[in-house]
Amino acid sequence: MPLIRLRVALSIAVCFIASSTAFCTNRILTSSLLSESRMLGDVPSTVRPLTIPQDVAVDMLIYKVTPEYPVIAKAARVSGIVTLQATISKTGEISDLHVICGPVILQQASLEAVRQWKYRPYLLNGKPVEVETTIRITFALGGKKKMKFSKDSCPSE
Repeated sequence: MPLIRLRVALSIAVCFIASSTAFCTNRILTSSLLSESRMLGDVPSTVRPLTIPQDVAVDMLIYKVTPEYPVIAKAARVSGIVTLQATISKTGEISDLHVICGPVILQQASLEAVRQWKYRPYLLNGKPVEVETTIRITFALGGKKKMKFSKDSCPSE
């Protein structure tokens, strides 16, 4: 709001110089209304990014890098699920990424791969918006679907 007051004050100063009452009234009203509408239009509708479910984010994924299974984790026979919290920017890039849980030995490989992922921008009312989602990366030895995971894996939901 201080910006609006400053613009109105500048308009009043211009009015004294121009010394035209009709010009001044229109100038002050137009200037303050335009400033206010611009400021309101620039304010994001939400302070935090929208949270979308993982399955919605998967449908928006356009480029995926598969994490490499760390050699040391394979040798130690460590398997598990790494859960990440990701913020996807308006352009579809990963702008923030951090680990929620998972085996420590598998976390870095997950982060490195997911940072390279690209998404279609999520649209809200036809405009791209920033979104948050959860990403789960599963590391399974031998490609087995059902197996015991490391005790460090995230709790099942």
